[in-house]
Amino acid sequence: MAFEIAAVDRRVYWALFIIALVVIATPLLVLRRDGPARTLRNVVRAALLIVPLTTALGYTMSDSALRIEDGKVIVHAAHFFQEARPIGEFDLARARAGTYGSMAEARLGVRSTGIRLPGYVAGRFARQGGGAMFALLTDRSRVVYLPARSGPSLLISVEEPEQFLSTLRGM
Repeated sequence: MAFEIAAVDRRVYWALFIIALVVIATPLLVLRRDGPARTLRNVVRAALLIVPLTTALGYTMSDSALRIEDGKVIVHAAHFFQEARPIGEFDLARARAGTYGSMAEARLGVRSTGIRLPGYVAGRFARQGGGAMFALLTDRSRVVYLPARSGPSLLISVEEPEQFLSTLRGM
């Protein structure tokens, strides 16, 4: 059974665009004795490296999935991160749906592996209250928090958070 992840906000793509521009323009800050031709070559080299990488990253961020399959919650985030956990490992009585701001127990701490941009968070994080968390946040107004009995908890932006939670509780 598949559930839609909330759409990625436009701000994420603007942030990637600005990061790419800054990285591409960085060689302009380094004055070379060899003159402007060498600096221009370095700008072109940076563009040849950065543009495909940021384009691929931007494409993969909108390609996330959330499924319940064989008694497991399976989350794919940006082709780079995956979490597959049995439903029984979660404390569904304490699970919540709502906004990220209303869930003090689900605050993200330090990132161990992942991506954190304005409007987009994906990967593994420490939880501010202690413990670990796997997060996929694309819309902070539609979030499901699944506290784990052991291992990392889950924090996911879902198109219909209440329906996702009621499906989990019904299993």
